[in-house]
Amino acid sequence: MKTASVILSELTRRYERRKAGRTGAGVRDLLVDYEELLASAGAAGGEPRIRAEHDLAEAERNGILELLHHPRDKRLIQQLRFSPAKEAQLYAALSASAPTTRREALAQQFRDAANADVVAEWRERWRSYCLGLGDSAQNGANVAPFDREDLVANAELLTLMPRILVWPSESLIRFASCVLCGRSKRLEELESKLARIGSALRGVASDSLEPFGIVRQPRTVLTHGPLRLRFGDTWLDLSCLAGAARLSEFDVTRADEITSSALRCVTVENETSFHELAKLQSGELLVQTSYPGTATRELLRRLTVVQEFWHFGDSDPNGFDILRVLREQTKQPLRPMHMRFRPHPKAVALTPEQRKLISALLESPNLNPEEKAEVEKLRSADSAGSFEQESLLKPTLKHWPYYPLDL
Repeated sequence: MKTASVILSELTRRYERRKAGRTGAGVRDLLVDYEELLASAGAAGGEPRIRAEHDLAEAERNGILELLHHPRDKRLIQQLRFSPAKEAQLYAALSASAPTTRREALAQQFRDAANADVVAEWRERWRSYCLGLGDSAQNGANVAPFDREDLVANAELLTLMPRILVWPSESLIRFASCVLCGRSKRLEELESKLARIGSALRGVASDSLEPFGIVRQPRTVLTHGPLRLRFGDTWLDLSCLAGAARLSEFDVTRADEITSSALRCVTVENETSFHELAKLQSGELLVQTSYPGTATRELLRRLTVVQEFWHFGDSDPNGFDILRVLREQTKQPLRPMHMRFRPHPKAVALTPEQRKLISALLESPNLNPEEKAEVEKLRSADSAGSFEQESLLKPTLKHWPYYPLDL
């Protein structure tokens, strides 16, 4: 790269940080200390300085910029003045696209996308969304999750989203990716951006494509114990199974009736602990869940015949947060089981994210004072202690609560 390109490129970088360069709305000239500009471009002395000064002088002769001299010694240059009105000339000298041109191209991309062939159900929302992005692009405002500099990447998102809006049935993301992208992993790579677009269109936040039927895992719930589902005149009785059973959300939703003879439903955070409890054949209804998926939420909401609900989770901040979420999303009165702070001499310190979560839990109306007291112990100890369910080892009781309550 020529020295001239380096020195003028340094000027463009400074210009693009200013309001005029970012948005096209600024009118004030850019004033730059001459020596500081040369130094930042690596041209403070020697041959690089000679070339840079030559090229800046040539740019002044061409009317691109103005060099401001010391009032008493015209040999000394103190500052450089650049007017936003000269933007096109500066970028032409570099054979580069000017910010105004790039903003217009980006805005036009969104405006063209607004007229895409989108299914009627989504057409107005899509058009409004794209036109809003076009205005933001024109004004230099935020266009996330799109990229201001990568029109090719933007085109991929703008092409994919209308096809996702009409995805016909629930499919795993890698299958959908093969159909839509020709590659099995591409949708996973783009999911966070596409999910943000989908959230804007729906007006409901989501970090996945599940609202459009594209899921990472089949929507199922893992259960064990006396659970019966009625489909018309046919009953499905899971109590005869020695092992766990996985039910699809579709079957949980379409069942005409769901019932259980169990006194208690125990939700279990970790699948390893869930299977250990299932071995006991205790007669309780067990449901494995961390942060609950749609199938789990639907099943728990429909268990109106069960008298007691308990959650056996880890006793770290996330374990208590899962308890909170289960209560909020299922509307069932879950109580914690064996979720107590257990000190451990080798426990690691809480992370900033865990401390932030603890503060939120202590403010949550969905934890009672006793549970908040346990959470407060985590903060006071600056650790989660021995928090994993598996640290309790094998159950010592054959029936609920499986371990002594004073653990």
